[in-house]
Amino acid sequence: MNNLKKMLTGIIAVMSVMTSAVSCSADKSQKAGPLVVTESTSSETTTTEITGNTAPNEPTESTTITEDTKKTTTVQTTIPEEIHTPPMFLTTTTQVTEPIQLGDPVDISNTEIVWLSDYDLNPEMGKQRPVAVALFEDIFGGHIRYVQTSARDKYYTLSNMILSGEEVDMFEFEPEYFPKNVLSNQYQALDPYFRSMGFNTGIWNGMYDVIDSLEYRGEHYVIPYSLSNPSVLTYSRKLIRDYNLDDPYELYKQDKWDFNAFMKIMENYNKKTGKRAVNGSIGDMLIHSGGERIINYKNEKLINNINNASVRYAELLMQNMCRKSLYSTSWNEYYTTNTLFFAYDSWTLGTSNVMNPNMDLMVVPAPKPNNSDGKYIMCDFDAKMLVKNSTKGDAVATYIQCERIVATQPAYIQGAKEYALIPETDINGNIKSYITEEQYNALQEFTDTAEVTPVFEYGYGMNDKMSGAGGIMDVLANHYLTNSATETDWKNLRNLYHDTINGIIEEYK
Repeated sequence: MNNLKKMLTGIIAVMSVMTSAVSCSADKSQKAGPLVVTESTSSETTTTEITGNTAPNEPTESTTITEDTKKTTTVQTTIPEEIHTPPMFLTTTTQVTEPIQLGDPVDISNTEIVWLSDYDLNPEMGKQRPVAVALFEDIFGGHIRYVQTSARDKYYTLSNMILSGEEVDMFEFEPEYFPKNVLSNQYQALDPYFRSMGFNTGIWNGMYDVIDSLEYRGEHYVIPYSLSNPSVLTYSRKLIRDYNLDDPYELYKQDKWDFNAFMKIMENYNKKTGKRAVNGSIGDMLIHSGGERIINYKNEKLINNINNASVRYAELLMQNMCRKSLYSTSWNEYYTTNTLFFAYDSWTLGTSNVMNPNMDLMVVPAPKPNNSDGKYIMCDFDAKMLVKNSTKGDAVATYIQCERIVATQPAYIQGAKEYALIPETDINGNIKSYITEEQYNALQEFTDTAEVTPVFEYGYGMNDKMSGAGGIMDVLANHYLTNSATETDWKNLRNLYHDTINGIIEEYK
């Protein structure tokens, strides 16, 4: 049982779902449907034994929960039949109106949190509110005050506000600043506020292992409410058909998408066309495709993992790709037919579709090492940080809960899909980005924790020796794509970095 589940024992064991409902008058004519909650008593008789550490201020004894007696709260959303607009936003005058019951929430009514960022969570005057903001305001009674800064200066501003004692409560999570900004006292742990995040309601099912994968020093500073923007290989199914190659996505669905299959497709393409097979940021994807990371975290400790066999296999594959002239060093911002594969984050797919309208583009994660179990992917972890010295932890945690509701409830999931499938146009009405329903469904599959395991790499959020330009992570991801070398060369490089990584880890203990 993972650490987070153990810490939640107290919350689950002692809390029956008893909440007061919040309600207002309904208005069925508005753009988003109301939040509707139904309470149901399970008829199953499964017995679960829960032991281990508990959440703060909760009992420590082991507790057995019998499912046929435990009352659970299910959060559902509905959209009136006459509404056809994707329910991603609510008008500024519309409230979420139906009664909602979410565990035992802490009262944050009339609490204002200060959000420091280069973008505002609140809508512009007269524009529609994001649903998470509407929930936070209408259901829980909270408010968000925006403090503007630039993307370039936001960490400098955050540091100055903390040092000067100015109020700042919530900040964006960015992996390149975690865990180093914990070390510099800019964030505080969210563990005391699990209840305010709705961890006793069931909406976080499927995310506990993900949350634990970002643990640091035995605490949880990052609570991802959703996953997005997976790193993928974009490719042309037209070229796959033209050259009689195996379709990577079909191999992925059959659990046959591994290093051997990848090499076979690239070699055949290169042989038939004389072109290199792949460009883009493939190195990171290959290193982590076996579920391993250069700096791992186990038993509340950061661990040097550079000797892992999965990492070695990825480095040797990159050497082989270079030796056989399969990797192109040319840099593109979207897919082109200069190569069969383009490795990058999925946000490039919309532009790639526009620039290649007849190429039948599709996406697939990086292949896994041969005989590897499971499916792993690199992606964005969508989260908000609780700023050091903030006294509004319950309110920030409640907002995180609102984001989780939007990420998990069927009506909002459907709304997100409808919104994503609307082509993006310029001021002249020309389409500049779009994705197909098939592509969208695949991308959702690649971030579904029931299907894949996301990999968070601690090495990217540490000092410049580790994560900066020319740092260890940069070299490991790119060096052997342009230097074929030998396995002995990899062993030498690995040994060269081993002690350096240990020294960096010492700084973060």
